[in-house]
Amino acid sequence: MKKYFLSIFIALIVGFFLAKTFLEQYESFRGLELTSNSGEMLYFIRYDTYDSLEEMEKKTLSLTNYIYRENNGQYDVYIGITKDADNLIKMNNYFSSIGYHTITEEFLVTNPTFLKSLQNYDMILQGTDDGVVISSISSQILEKYEEYVNGSED
Repeated sequence: MKKYFLSIFIALIVGFFLAKTFLEQYESFRGLELTSNSGEMLYFIRYDTYDSLEEMEKKTLSLTNYIYRENNGQYDVYIGITKDADNLIKMNNYFSSIGYHTITEEFLVTNPTFLKSLQNYDMILQGTDDGVVISSISSQILEKYEEYVNGSED
């Protein structure tokens, strides 16, 4: 009978140390990291940055359409997205002509449905200099971004 107690005791001690090691590794796990750049770098046109959500909502009432991103307690508001450098210049010129001071930032976007949609909108933007069309397409791009990237669809 002593032989069984000794075996059970050793098994419990080994199990305890294995469980302890496993839990320590689990606690130090930092999450998955992106190892593949299967997306594309896109130009995001930033309108402004605000310190609170309430301030952002008050100051963006005049905007037709925008998206925002919370970054370290601040809210960055974006009014345009493109992957074409010529369209970026065209959009910045349009926004400048209506009095917006914009900043361009680049982000990696990996959603293939949005990237395909953006490619189609960029082709339309290449063929126009009309401010109404640029504004309308910019709004549609932001809506697609919300739908495909920020929404539930992947």
